[in-house]
Amino acid sequence: MAERKKKTIHDFRWRFGVKLVAMIAALGGTAAYASARYTIGLDTQEHRCLDEWIYVIDTWKKPTADDVQRFDYVAVALTAEQTPANAKWRPGHVMVKRAVATDPGDQVEITREGINFSHGEEIWAHGTALEAAEMIGSTPEAFEREFQLAEGELFLMGDNVNSYDGRYYGPVREEQIVGTVLWAW
Repeated sequence: MAERKKKTIHDFRWRFGVKLVAMIAALGGTAAYASARYTIGLDTQEHRCLDEWIYVIDTWKKPTADDVQRFDYVAVALTAEQTPANAKWRPGHVMVKRAVATDPGDQVEITREGINFSHGEEIWAHGTALEAAEMIGSTPEAFEREFQLAEGELFLMGDNVNSYDGRYYGPVREEQIVGTVLWAW
């Protein structure tokens, strides 16, 4: 009968090393995948646009404008034309807002007295007006207007009266959506 070779400490170190390298590779791969796919957004402003301040955004799952329902959170990147001159962010910065008008044909009326929406017989309003106009260096009158959403457009707003949102930059295009908001805390 053949004699079994006695295991040495060297054998155990070698096995442990292989397992450790495999575990590090698996964790590193998972971390690389997660960091490429997901973005964690933090709203650290004194007056946040929405009630939540932490957002997890799936950048590989971009909804179309047709997928977005009224009151969904939407992660978008504003264009240079939509970014005020005195902004603390650059064009392309990702923002999370609430979709308040989502269908082609939705009418949007922005006045100093309030924001009103309609589609056919349905009418709804948002409880804010143009409170932040002076903070961005303009007058409320400069933003008063009426328009109708076209195919592929969404009208987004924050919940805070001082939010910089669609009242000031107008509708966003489907191409500006950067991902799906998975969680908001």
